[in-house]
Amino acid sequence: MLEIDMIPAVRIPADAKIRTPVEIKLKPDWNFDATRRVFVSDRGDRFLPQSELPKKSEIVHKTPSLARVARKAGAKLSSDQKNLLRHLQVILPADQAAPKYLEKIRRWPCVAQVSLPPEISLPVVNA
Repeated sequence: MLEIDMIPAVRIPADAKIRTPVEIKLKPDWNFDATRRVFVSDRGDRFLPQSELPKKSEIVHKTPSLARVARKAGAKLSSDQKNLLRHLQVILPADQAAPKYLEKIRRWPCVAQVSLPPEISLPVVNA
């Protein structure tokens, strides 16, 4: 029988070129316009984060299908769906350490919460 022992785990090598996301949750009165790559408040305020992030960074919704539906004119969303659209990821280039961007992103006017995802590791297999 194959036994998988989850502790200890093998960490992903630093040279693996895996892009680490920064998890963000927007304030209730803000949304992200993915086509224009800008954050927009209900009052009409705009925030463009490109100058604060390294080149080749991406900002994506955690629920991309819902974001596509929400962009359609006349889309009616429930309060739960609107809440889901507040969850995004800032995906940095593989050579950038996500922790060094936490404070910078936390200061954005549109952000309510910022965090790193759980650390990725591979299980050790005992045969």
